[in-house]
Amino acid sequence: MQLAVTLIVSLLNVFLGYVAYVKNPKGTTNRLLTFLTIQLSSWAIANYFSLNSNTEVSTLFWIRAVMLVTSPLGPTLYLLSLSFPERKIRLPKWSVVAIWTISLVTAALSFTPFMFVSVKINDGVISPTPGPAIALYALTFLGGLVAAFITIIYKYFKLKGLEKVQIKILLIGMILTFTLLGFTNFIFVVFLKISSFVFAGPLLTVIFVSGVTYTIIKHRFLDIRLIIVRALTYTLLTFFIALGYLALLFNLAFFMGEAKPTLATLQQFITPTFLAIFFVFTFQPLRKLFEKFTNKFFFKDKYDSNQVLWELNRSMASTLSLSELTQHILKKMLSSIKISYGSIVLVRNQSVIWVDSAGNVRNKNFNGRDIFTIIHESYKPKSRDEQIVIFEELSERKKDLKNIMREHNITVVLPLVVRKQLIGGLILGEKHSGEIYSSDDIDLLKIVAPEVGIAVRNALSFEEIKHFNITLEEEVRYATARLKKTNIRLKELDSLKDEFVSIASHELRTPMTAIKSYLWMALNQSDQKIKEPLKKYLDISYNSTERLIRLVNDMLTVSRIERNKIEINKESVDITEIVQLVFDELKISADEKHITFTFTKEEKKKYMAKGDREKLREVFQNLIGNALKFTPEKGSITVHIGNSGKMVTLSVTDTGSGIRKEEQRKLFKKFSKIEYSYSKHSSQPGTGLGLYISKQIISLHNGTIEVQSDIDKGSTFTVLLPEILS
Repeated sequence: MQLAVTLIVSLLNVFLGYVAYVKNPKGTTNRLLTFLTIQLSSWAIANYFSLNSNTEVSTLFWIRAVMLVTSPLGPTLYLLSLSFPERKIRLPKWSVVAIWTISLVTAALSFTPFMFVSVKINDGVISPTPGPAIALYALTFLGGLVAAFITIIYKYFKLKGLEKVQIKILLIGMILTFTLLGFTNFIFVVFLKISSFVFAGPLLTVIFVSGVTYTIIKHRFLDIRLIIVRALTYTLLTFFIALGYLALLFNLAFFMGEAKPTLATLQQFITPTFLAIFFVFTFQPLRKLFEKFTNKFFFKDKYDSNQVLWELNRSMASTLSLSELTQHILKKMLSSIKISYGSIVLVRNQSVIWVDSAGNVRNKNFNGRDIFTIIHESYKPKSRDEQIVIFEELSERKKDLKNIMREHNITVVLPLVVRKQLIGGLILGEKHSGEIYSSDDIDLLKIVAPEVGIAVRNALSFEEIKHFNITLEEEVRYATARLKKTNIRLKELDSLKDEFVSIASHELRTPMTAIKSYLWMALNQSDQKIKEPLKKYLDISYNSTERLIRLVNDMLTVSRIERNKIEINKESVDITEIVQLVFDELKISADEKHITFTFTKEEKKKYMAKGDREKLREVFQNLIGNALKFTPEKGSITVHIGNSGKMVTLSVTDTGSGIRKEEQRKLFKKFSKIEYSYSKHSSQPGTGLGLYISKQIISLHNGTIEVQSDIDKGSTFTVLLPEILS
C-alpha cells in the first residue's frame, strides 16, 4: 500500500511538472515548477526505499540519495517564489549562480560521510548519525524554505486581484507541506534521532500538489487547466481499457496452461475474446463518456468558442438595427458564458449617449458618470497592456476604479474601439456559478470586443443616418410647403406687377404722345421764330419724350410677352420687302453720320416666311437701329438677306467696337447693358429691353437670333426664320 501511494504521488508530481513545462517551456516559473516536481517525485521514491531496505548499508545509501535529491529543494522554492507572478527572477546573476553553487556542493557531499556517517537499525527503528555537512544542508534547505516563505508572504500583501488569490493558495500549501516536511524528515531525524514519521513525507507533498492543482483548475494558474483535464480523461480511459486487456491476458494465460481443452476452457477463451471486441468498438463512446464526465466536473460551463463566434458574427451581419443587434449579442454571450447580466454602453465626448442591457439589471444604472469613467479607464491607447479590466485582477493602486466596479457589481469591462477611437464599452457582471472568468472566457471576449465595436458603430451610423433622413424629410416637407405658399404669393405679385405695368404703360403712353405732339408743333411752327436757347430746350424735351414713349411701349410689350398675351398674326410675308422698308427709313440717319449703309441680297427675289409683319418690322428696325446707334461716324453697316438650308437669314454687320464674349450672354436679357466701348458711340442710352423683346418675338416665330463679335472689329447679328418654299 505504501508503495502504491508513493508511485501515485510521484506520477502526479511528474505529470504536473510535465504539463507546466509543455505549456511554456521558456517560462522561468514553469521550468522551476517542473524541476520542483521532479525533486519531490525523486525524494518520494528514495524515501520509500530508505524506509524499506533490509540492511544498514542499503538504508544509508537511500538516506544519502534522499539528501542528494532534496539539496536543491530550498533554493528551488525560493527562486520559484521570486519568479511568480512576473515569470522572471529579479536577482543579480551572481546571486543566482551562488545559490545554485551552494546547492551543488551540498548535493556533492550527500554521498560522503560528511553528510551521514552511519546508520543503525534496532528493532526496525532507523537511527542515522549525521556528519558536519548536515549544517550546510540545513542552511541550504531551511534557508531557502524560510526565504521562500518570506517572499511569498510579502507578495501576498503586495499583490491584488487574481494573483493574490493564486499566491494565497500556494502559500497555504507550501506552509503546510514544507513545515511538516521540515519537522518529520529533518528536525526529528537529525536532532531527535526519530525516523518514525519519515514515511509520511510523500503524503505531505500531496497538500502542495493539491494546492497547485486547485489553483490551476479554479484560478487559471499557468493556464494549463485544459491540458490537465484532457490528460485525466485519457488516463481514465487508458486505465479502463487496461483492465479489460489484463482480464483478457489473464484468461488467455489460464487457457494456455491447461493440458487438454475442455468446454470450460473454451468458454474461458470465448469470454475474453468477446471482451476484446467489445473494448475495440466501445473505445470512442467510452472516450466521449469520460470526456463528458471530466468536463462536467471541471468545465460545468463549457461551451464551443467557435460556435459562439459564428453565431455572433451571423447576428452582427444580419441586422443594422442597433437595439436588435445589441440584444442578440448580449443574450448570446450571457447564455454561453453563463453571466448574470451584461450591458453595451456607447459614449461620445464626455457623456453616455446610449445604453442597452440584458440579464438581471434590476436597480442598475449605466447612464451615470461612474460608468463613463470605467469605460475610459479601460482604454489606454498608448499602453501595450491588454485592453480589458477584470475586477479580481485590479491592484489597489486603482482603488477608485475598483470601488466603482464593486458598487455597480461589475466584473469585466472591455472597451469598444474602432480605428483607435473609443466609442463605448462592454460591461459584464459575475458568472452565475460565482467562479471567476476562465482563460477561454477572456480569450473569447478579447476576440469578440473588436467585432462588436465595428458592428455597433455601423449600426449607430445607420441609426443616425435614418434619423437624419427623417429630420431631412420633415425639413424638406416644411420647406416645400413654405415654397409653395411663397410661389403662390409670387405669382400673385407677378400678376399684379404685370397688371400694373400694363395699366401704367397705357396710362402713360397717351399723355406722352400728346406732349410729343405739342413739342413737335412748337418746334415746327412757321409763323414765329424760336430763340436758340428755347429751341435747344424744346429739342431736349422732344427727344426725352420720344425715348420715354419707346420705353413705355417696350415695357408694355414685355408685359404682354410674359403674360402670354402678345398677339402674333401670322401670314405669308416677304422678308425682303420688310427689310427694304426699314432700310429706307433709317438710311437718312446713316447719311447724317456719314456711315456706309448697304443692303444686299442673293439673286432670289423673294424670301417668304410665315409671321407677323409689324412684329418682324419692329425686330428688324431694332437690330439695324442698334447698329446705327453704336457704329462710329464714317463706319459701315451691311444688311444682307439670304438663306441657310430651310431658314431665311437676315444679318446686320457693323464696324463698331465689338462685344466681349463674357458679355454676349447678357445681350438678350431684360434691362441688360454692356459696359464696354460698344456703347460709347451712342448719344442716347438704350432701355435694355430691345434685344430681349426681339428674341422673344423671333422665338414666337420658331426662329433664333445669333451674335458674333470681335473686339475692335465689329459685330454681326443674325436672324433665322423658317422659310416658306414656293
